[in-house]
Amino acid sequence: MKPLRVLLVHRDNDNYRNLTGWWSYPVPEFTWHTKKVPPINFSAWVDPQAYDLAVLDDWIFGDLTLSGVPLAYVVVDSARSAEQLARNLRQARQARLILVDSDDLSKFPAPARRFAYAVNERLYCPRPKTYDVAFLCWPTPARRIVCDQARQICERHGWSFLTGTYPNFREYAAAIGSARVVIHKAHVEQARSWRVFDVMASRGALLSSPLPTVSRDGIVKGVHYTEYREEAELEHELERLLAGDAWEEIAEAGYRHVLEHHTWSVRAKELREMLSKELGL
Repeated sequence: MKPLRVLLVHRDNDNYRNLTGWWSYPVPEFTWHTKKVPPINFSAWVDPQAYDLAVLDDWIFGDLTLSGVPLAYVVVDSARSAEQLARNLRQARQARLILVDSDDLSKFPAPARRFAYAVNERLYCPRPKTYDVAFLCWPTPARRIVCDQARQICERHGWSFLTGTYPNFREYAAAIGSARVVIHKAHVEQARSWRVFDVMASRGALLSSPLPTVSRDGIVKGVHYTEYREEAELEHELERLLAGDAWEEIAEAGYRHVLEHHTWSVRAKELREMLSKELGL
């Protein structure tokens, strides 16, 4: 199949774009240019002579003049609330293909297809482990509680502990890669966070609050990650993972799984085949 020429329309802020693996490095299936727009009430034109496809990121809402160019709309945050889902559904009216990260596909009109988060494995990659435990979630009230619990547990056991927020995406990736065990607390329980695959790609052991089952993710509790629900279970799992080589077994299994199924190069091939099948491109 020939490479497609893509116009990638995304928010006029590179923070999240730097974190995601989608469209992060060159692949043979696509060439692309980006157009940055305001988050609301934007208006943009797609040149049919220059592009075969337009791709619209989540978190922006406005109008595209497509001039016959098909639109694929990427949905990430729809599980956050009913209001967010309604906004996504309104924006999706222009799309000929809806690409859904982790939400339930049945919420969307056809054609909606799974387009799971893809890792930039050149950014999130194995690094020397200089900390035993890390908690690197953006702080919310519920996450602050887990962070404090993790800090106290580590103090009791003499484990080194890393926490904080990192506005620079390279520093954030380095921090994720520096810990043997990375604790995750879901902000939206119905969604699978990008951090799940980023930790695995960094060959760290993910210890997470319960994760939703997402079609085609293929991750298995106890194999690719471990789980906790409350403080006692958090401490028990940390003890088990750090007592010997258990953390390395989880980390290696997650790492191999992500490299095989969830990098941008893998996802680009899947997307190219999907566009050929669904849109005839």
